[in-house]
Amino acid sequence: MLLKRLIVAAILLPLLYAYIMYLPDYYFLVLMFFAAFICMEEFLSMYGIKELPRHVFSVVGLIPLYMTYEYNEIPAYVFAAMFMGCATIRLFGHKGPDNALFDIAPFLTGLFYIPVSLSYFIKLRAVAPEVVLFLMFVIWGADSAALYVGKAVGRRKLYERISPNKTIEGAVAALIGGAASAVILKIGFKFQISYLTTIVAGIVMGVLGIIGDLIESMFKRERNIKDSGSFLPGHGGILDKVDGMLIAAPVLYYLILLVNVH
Repeated sequence: MLLKRLIVAAILLPLLYAYIMYLPDYYFLVLMFFAAFICMEEFLSMYGIKELPRHVFSVVGLIPLYMTYEYNEIPAYVFAAMFMGCATIRLFGHKGPDNALFDIAPFLTGLFYIPVSLSYFIKLRAVAPEVVLFLMFVIWGADSAALYVGKAVGRRKLYERISPNKTIEGAVAALIGGAASAVILKIGFKFQISYLTTIVAGIVMGVLGIIGDLIESMFKRERNIKDSGSFLPGHGGILDKVDGMLIAAPVLYYLILLVNVH
């Protein structure tokens, strides 16, 4: 399993770096379309949604990304339309009112959880491609530190009912790994921010990565599954790889605005 993870990472990471850094914006939009579609498919599959509505709403999830690409915002009418669409389909797709809210919930949760969160990747890419890579590599650095340190020395459970394998020792390692990754990326990308700000950002990303991981684990544990999918050999699904980023991306964007204001 470890060898498979390393091989996949060694192949994909350089390709991902080149794709994000050197291709035009619309190629990045295509990448986000791909990620959103697969993640929505994985999330809705977790909840047993049938193929046709699953595919339809995975495509609907591309709308917030496109609106962000065009206008750098998601207009309020998009959110209203998504709700009305979900409610209308439930109204005429099922007989009677029983479990109406529970039937609608996976669709709306998926749309807000995945495409709306991923739209902040497009905002970050508009700031600079390096910022997207900073987010991704800090989260992955923190996650890797948590995984290997947790396996080696982890003893005390972090949140056993949600994620039995996560430990407090691994969580501490995630914060250190996030800070260390942030400093390495600051030097590599020559970011014009202080080391203190970089370390704080890395720690914050580490915390948010843990929270994002636990949120997805909450969904998976409810459905009694280990991985969201099997898209990446040894790594699980795409959602498994971006769960921490879905929570961290909006926060990083507003942190950047805050730093720039001051």
